[in-house]
Amino acid sequence: MKAVAVYPGKPNSAHLTEAPRPDLESVSNGRGVLVKVLRVGVDGTDREINEALYGAPPPGEDFLILGHENFGRVEAVGPNVAHLKPGDYVVATVRRPGRSLYDQIGLYDFTTDAVYYERGINLLHGYLAEYYVDDMEYIIPVPPSLKEVGVLLEPSTVMQKGWAQAMEIQHRLKVWRPQRAAVLGAGTIGLLATLILRLRGLR
Repeated sequence: MKAVAVYPGKPNSAHLTEAPRPDLESVSNGRGVLVKVLRVGVDGTDREINEALYGAPPPGEDFLILGHENFGRVEAVGPNVAHLKPGDYVVATVRRPGRSLYDQIGLYDFTTDAVYYERGINLLHGYLAEYYVDDMEYIIPVPPSLKEVGVLLEPSTVMQKGWAQAMEIQHRLKVWRPQRAAVLGAGTIGLLATLILRLRGLR
């Protein structure tokens, strides 16, 4: 299958390559989900990896398939996958669990591990390819009505997690009742944050 990859550590090495098409058997216990990629977002993270600022290939390989903002359609599922079926629209998460306490309770994005695993970013191939296979645990169904914006789900979760932490801080302060908020940045996250603030009556 075709994929877009880089040679981590080598600046401006983004290139089109041929990679083996993944199969369901690469995920144990019949939990695999084969997804045909329909859309992938390319953002500043991908640019910085191409500039060799960070990123690492999977062990034993010299290239890294890019792409972490993804949207696709299920092509096949393993025998133990019950909540997904061929034809479903899906998004896959990016970070994979490590060994820290946060990883063990399902908060992978808050890991304190020195070494972390993120698809398309560090030590795991990404989604800028024709297909991918992953464990059903990391596959999120998307309603057909949202298929046109489904690729924005991953960056939306970044903003949502930041918002949740901000709310936790405010809850602990007890007496803080803000009426205004400043949103910096004109990217996807900034626009989504502005929308949420308007819905909550802050401006």
